[in-house]
Amino acid sequence: MQEIINMLELILIDPINRERLVRDFQKRIGNNLFTASEAATKIYDELAYTMENYEPDAEVRHEDQSLYGDDRLIKEIEKALTKLKKAK
Repeated sequence: MQEIINMLELILIDPINRERLVRDFQKRIGNNLFTASEAATKIYDELAYTMENYEPDAEVRHEDQSLYGDDRLIKEIEKALTKLKKAK
């Protein structure tokens, strides 16, 4: 579980690689390549699903109102990390 948390924390602090890191996180969660409690797994799944609408390109986001950028991504990750701390 700590490895997944580390991935999320890296997404927060590495804007240059953020998009790739988000997609790596989604793949890892989608392929169940981790071990975690049922509560943590639910949080990861919800976050990975929410990340489907992450788009770093403002022009692309302008074309589709369901997409969001870095500000919301950071809030979603921080919210998930808070939930994970409570789930331990």
